[in-house]
Amino acid sequence: MATRVPLAFLCFVLFASPLLAAKTFDFYYLVLMWPGAYCTQSTCCRPTTGLPKNDFFVRGLWTFSSTTGKPVTKCNSDPFYVDELSSLEDDLNSYWANLKCPSNDGVVHWKKTWKTYGVCSRMNETEYFQAALELRAKVDVFSLLDKKGIKPSLLHIYGASDIEKAIGEGIGATPVIRCSKGLLGLFQLYEIYICVDKDGKTIIECPVKPRFTCSEEILFAPFDTNQLQNVPPAADPAELLFSDE
Repeated sequence: MATRVPLAFLCFVLFASPLLAAKTFDFYYLVLMWPGAYCTQSTCCRPTTGLPKNDFFVRGLWTFSSTTGKPVTKCNSDPFYVDELSSLEDDLNSYWANLKCPSNDGVVHWKKTWKTYGVCSRMNETEYFQAALELRAKVDVFSLLDKKGIKPSLLHIYGASDIEKAIGEGIGATPVIRCSKGLLGLFQLYEIYICVDKDGKTIIECPVKPRFTCSEEILFAPFDTNQLQNVPPAADPAELLFSDE
C-alpha cells in the first residue's frame, strides 16, 4: 500500500529548500591595497577618470565564512548597473581606482567585485560600495601610520609588527598585513586585511586570519600619482579600418 506524504511536509520541502541552500557569510574582509607596492611590480597607468588619491585604495569588501575560512561568492545573479554608483563617483575614482594598463575607468573591476562578493552582502549595489568607502575613511590607515612616523620612503624600513600595532591601536582590532616583493627583492607593505562584522559597519577581531609571508622588516614604497603613465586603450579595429590616416 502506498504511503501518503502529508501536504504540509511537501510544502515545507518545496519552499524551505532554497532557503536551506542559500549561501551565508559571517564577516567581511575589508582589503586595502597600497598602490606604491602594486606599481613596483607592474607598470601603472593613470585612470581615464583622472588622478586618484595618494592613499590606500579599496581592493574589496569580501564576504567570508568563519566556519570554512573560505570566501562566500556569487550568491545570485543580480546585475551590475554603473549608474547606481553615480553618487559615489568621486570617491570611487579617488580611492577605488584601477591602475592597470591601458588606462581605464575602473568599471570592469567594480563590476567583478559586485558580481563576486557584493551579491552576497545582503545590501543593494549602492549600499555595498558606500559601506566599503566609508570603512576605508573610518580606519584611515595612512593617517594612523603617519602619526607613528611610518611614512612611504625608499630610505627606511619598518618593523612589520610596528605597522600592525599602529593600525591595531587606531582601529581597536588586529589587522593582517600582506607583503609583496619589491625593490632588490625586499618585502614591502602591499595589502591590509581588516575584519568587519556582517552589519558592514563594526570592526572586529578576525574570526579567521589569512596567512601571508612577510619579513620582520619591510619597505613602505612611495607612490607618486604624477608618475603614472597615460596609455590609452587600443583603438577599435573598425576605427582603424576607416581612419583617414
